[in-house]
Amino acid sequence: MIIKTMKLSELSPAKYNPRKELKPGDPEFEKLKSSIENFGYVELIVVNAANNNTVISGHQRLSVLKCMGKTEAECVIVEMDADSEKALNIAMNKVSGDWDNEKLALVISDLQGADFDVSLTGFDPAEIDALFRDTLEDGVKEDDFDVAAELEKPCISKLGDVWILGRHRLICGDSTKAE
Repeated sequence: MIIKTMKLSELSPAKYNPRKELKPGDPEFEKLKSSIENFGYVELIVVNAANNNTVISGHQRLSVLKCMGKTEAECVIVEMDADSEKALNIAMNKVSGDWDNEKLALVISDLQGADFDVSLTGFDPAEIDALFRDTLEDGVKEDDFDVAAELEKPCISKLGDVWILGRHRLICGDSTKAE
């Protein structure tokens, strides 16, 4: 595998590429642009040097980089026949794994706990809410907790207590008093 810096103007997007072209303003285009702006250009465009520098994988990245005013990018250079090129194009766009939702929820939760902007992961708030809702539904076990009985017990916390919760602090106060 060869990695080479190429002028974006020298790359030829595959006319047969079956992926829908994203445009500025499309949510997925903006997510990809945000990812490149925040993390850098880390997933390289794949180019077939044997077929006039045809882009096999990375059409959307190419569009975003051009929109960002970039003129060059590192590319993975391969040489293959036209049929192999088309098959690789489809495979690069189709072959992906499934999420382990429990691990994904934990990782996103860790990022949220670190005050990291999780929108940079490409997941929007509705997707994250659905992930947590679905993951928690599967993981909740009934434990015979008696809410009424617990409410009858004396409170453990009192005014002025400070509870340490990881990097956070919870201070028990009374918002009804001006002092």
